[in-house]
Amino acid sequence: MPNNIPKKDPILLELKKHRVLKLTELKRLGASAVKLRRMTEAGLVLSVGSGIYASASLDPFAAAVLATAKYYPRAVISGLTALQIHGLTQEYIDKVDVDVPRETSIRNKILNVHRVPKGRLIGITQLNYHGNIIQIYDRERSLCEAYRIDPSGPLFFRALKRYLRAGKPNADRILEYDRSAKTDVLSHLRQELSDG
Repeated sequence: MPNNIPKKDPILLELKKHRVLKLTELKRLGASAVKLRRMTEAGLVLSVGSGIYASASLDPFAAAVLATAKYYPRAVISGLTALQIHGLTQEYIDKVDVDVPRETSIRNKILNVHRVPKGRLIGITQLNYHGNIIQIYDRERSLCEAYRIDPSGPLFFRALKRYLRAGKPNADRILEYDRSAKTDVLSHLRQELSDG
């Protein structure tokens, strides 16, 4: 074990059990900033940022998503992050996109927070992600997000093609989201189906 840190160190055991923990939670186990830095440098612990640490068995993106779900349970994973989780894009994600009601304020360096009207918080589902439950927009709502981000560009059209390859499209759900989100995904979906 690097730096003489035993495999049964309480910090490593708790991170293995909980996957992500805040510095304040780790300090109760005897962690110090110096010890955590050494563990991070040795590759035993992953620093997610903003005082959050994760098991080294997670990749940084998964760790950030799990931290978001754990510490901001009312936030809805959205935007490029939701598209990535649903397999509708392969874009690089540097921050976790989340939607929160307009009256909510969240600040964290790992998050890209979008304050939205409550009427746009539709299509929310719970998904098992790396063994934890996350709150995220469903695939159809995420497709509408792609349209909002890039209505006539490659991001949206690639996401639409991946959505169609993945299985049966849900036109009724897309129509519902088109109306509330003021998007036009359904007409593009129909065009793709008629072309294909």
